Amino acid sequence: MAFWNRRQPEERSHLAALDLRPFVPLTTAIPPAVALANADVYACTRVLCDAAASAPLIVYRRLADGNRRRAANRTADLLRAPAEGSTQANLVSTMLAHLLLHGNAFVGKYKDAEGRVEQLLPLAPDRVQVERRHGRVVFSITDERGRQSEHGLEDLIHVKGLSTDGLVGLSPIAQMRAALETSNAVRGAATALFANGARPSGILKLSGQVSHEQLEELRMTWTARHSDSRAGGIAVLSGGIDFLPIGMPADDAEFVAARKLSATEIARAFRIPPWMIGAEDGGSLTYSNVEQQALAFVSYGLRPWLVCIEQALTADQDLFTANFYAEFLLDALLRADSATRAGVYTQALDPITGWLRRDEVRKLENLPPETADDFPASMNGHSMMIGEAIAS
Repeated sequence: MAFWNRRQPEERSHLAALDLRPFVPLTTAIPPAVALANADVYACTRVLCDAAASAPLIVYRRLADGNRRRAANRTADLLRAPAEGSTQANLVSTMLAHLLLHGNAFVGKYKDAEGRVEQLLPLAPDRVQVERRHGRVVFSITDERGRQSEHGLEDLIHVKGLSTDGLVGLSPIAQMRAALETSNAVRGAATALFANGARPSGILKLSGQVSHEQLEELRMTWTARHSDSRAGGIAVLSGGIDFLPIGMPADDAEFVAARKLSATEIARAFRIPPWMIGAEDGGSLTYSNVEQQALAFVSYGLRPWLVCIEQALTADQDLFTANFYAEFLLDALLRADSATRAGVYTQALDPITGWLRRDEVRKLENLPPETADDFPASMNGHSMMIGEAIAS
């Protein structure tokens, strides 16, 4: 099974002469593997990818009356099982990881002999180059053996993040390079400090005249005996040698403050509340504001990425027609706690001031519609009394 090319490049209007190529290659200045080695970057990426993978991706069909209904078609089945040994959660989390680390995600559409999409597989973004020729988007893919092939939108789905040229997305890792370098520098300094027993170096003071060779030999001997795993041991000095430690406690070096600031900056770049990665945000957390921050995370941190994925999939003509579209179901992430929902539904079902019906509430809770057998006899009589009172 391979890519299925159906259309050939065609000449367009005079605007097609404006061929575009990305100003920068899609490879990031900081390799993703190096970026993920940073605990804060890994935590932010994991939070977003896990949240996205837990939201079902649903295929809907628009109805003539303006409503919608879940679709049960080939595309819905394909998104539930995009490839052999893969799940929808795998596909969504991989796409979002590529977006967070590269700014672009590419999905290959592998088709059968009849031209129908049979599998959807993510492609490594660092192996894809994008350009526009004669008004047509062209993807140049380099495989593991160094061979190149060109494809169009009939073969790939391109999801891009924030872009300045409309052709490729900007890599968030490359844009936050300064914050990552600062974070790595703080970690390196802390590692070096603790490698010396969490204490800085000191000065060996000798009395009398000593040659340069003797000084160098003494320094090397001291380092060999009192560094790394030997740090913190007992030192024995003789011959008029004094050790003068340099007083620089870790608090004075502000490692803790620098570490907190670095984690907060990375969380801010990913638009994640700092407390979600164990960082401090400078304020006290209560149940109510944590709930509001969680809702803000879904609305402003996660939702924009999911919209990019939804629209890229819906725009693909091999997967969707005009009356069908894809949308993530975020109810489980956005809904309030059970007690709050119960209170709202109680007011919404009030026979005088309410604004919802029981079937609408059940739909919001992803429950099946009720039948007449579900209502007790007393409930049926009570409903009739309410209906008669309203009618009168």
